[in-house]
Amino acid sequence: MKTVILCASIVSVLTVVANAQNANILWQTPLTISGTSDVNTSGTVVGTWAPGDDAYNPDSLPVNGVTFNAFGSGPFNSFVSTSGIDGHYTSYNSPGTADNNYNTILKAAVYSNGSSISLTWGGMTPGDTYLLQFWVQDGRNSMTAERSETLTGGANTSAPLAYGFGSGGVGQYILGTFVADNTGSESITVTPGAAIPSPQINLFQVRDITTIPEPSTLAFLATGAGAMLFGFRRKNRAV
Repeated sequence: MKTVILCASIVSVLTVVANAQNANILWQTPLTISGTSDVNTSGTVVGTWAPGDDAYNPDSLPVNGVTFNAFGSGPFNSFVSTSGIDGHYTSYNSPGTADNNYNTILKAAVYSNGSSISLTWGGMTPGDTYLLQFWVQDGRNSMTAERSETLTGGANTSAPLAYGFGSGGVGQYILGTFVADNTGSESITVTPGAAIPSPQINLFQVRDITTIPEPSTLAFLATGAGAMLFGFRRKNRAV
């Protein structure tokens, strides 16, 4: 009986850990790539990745003040696990924005010849709120522009992101938010649509957007705590 209970406990713990690495991501509506203001600068950057972009040296091509690292910065420099990445390509079409840096780093990506790409990363603070931003871009011709893919984080799957609209079309990006669990890890799965089922990742960043109380709020809380402590001491003395 003890053995059964022990096994059940282990399974329970493993299940919690597995689920903890898949916090639900709240996805926003995908938006079409348009310019440098696409790149979110909220909070503080945790990690960036311009996969397949070592040919263009993206580390020297910042966009809206954000540098995307060819080999991944922060937790993206050493993923907990990855699967489904089969290669990289550096000749996707330019999205034609007014910023050459942005256009250049969006011309490369990693891709899969299979049904999905999965990524798990760590290095996050449990309880903090994070913003994830993800780009896909491939409008080389009318056929590739028919491609799309979705992102899944926890129980939530995003709306489809379009690779481009028509020949020479422009891809899309999406934002998602989540709260890191006690493992400090998160996972996403990239799943392609039916047309040319080959998921890809052009750019990726995660930022910590946890709200920090204003100094005046902290001072107010400290004053309140001090008053409560003073009252507690007076009450004890009276007793």
